[in-house]
Amino acid sequence: MSEDRRTTAPPGLRRALVAAVATCLVVGAASFAVGRSTAPETAAAEAKPTARNSAEPCQGGTYTWFGVREEPLLTGVSRASEKGEETPLAAVARPRKAVDAPRGAGVDTRRTLYSLALHIGEAGLDDGEAGQEGLAFADPALPYALDGGSVEVDGDGVGTVEWAQVTSVTGQFRLECGDGRTVYGQAESWTIDGAGVLDCQEPLTDATPTARDAALLACEGDDPANTGGKPKAPEGDRKTS
Repeated sequence: MSEDRRTTAPPGLRRALVAAVATCLVVGAASFAVGRSTAPETAAAEAKPTARNSAEPCQGGTYTWFGVREEPLLTGVSRASEKGEETPLAAVARPRKAVDAPRGAGVDTRRTLYSLALHIGEAGLDDGEAGQEGLAFADPALPYALDGGSVEVDGDGVGTVEWAQVTSVTGQFRLECGDGRTVYGQAESWTIDGAGVLDCQEPLTDATPTARDAALLACEGDDPANTGGKPKAPEGDRKTS
């Protein structure tokens, strides 16, 4: 059998112990509060203003381009028109002029696109600085506008399709700023705003990728433009068994 031995402090001693414990808690809480209020100020005083520096414009930088691609892009196509019918172009894609870089890196869009134009031979050093309005490739204020014209079929033509295209240019870059920073990003623009016409009843021989895309969108799946087969016979000339 175990004995439960408990001792009870006299009332005066209990009050003294409670007061001592309360005093320790107050002192500890005060020390904790002082520590929390002073730590952020000390850290802020020792922190370097890197965020402010990174937002400064990248002056006197040198571009290195890599992964540059030039690809045809179908921008508009008409539906297959019949004799005497005019069919307007419908937009299927819109190329853009843009520079994607980290926020606050201070990368100038015009200057970056001008450097890309120099890299692909679209511009020469005698074309002037990047800020000039004359170089459309580097001017983001000049967006792409699809020609609103239409094609009209003459004679007995049936299934004629008009299409429009550009050459999309995309490249990645490394920009070494004059202050020692290095920035990576991507830029895109376009060149060669062109157009063409195809006949759904004629096989596409040596056709461009955009012409084949236009045929897929505007012609019937079994049309010679898509199958490479012979032209379909008119309804009245088809043989019946």
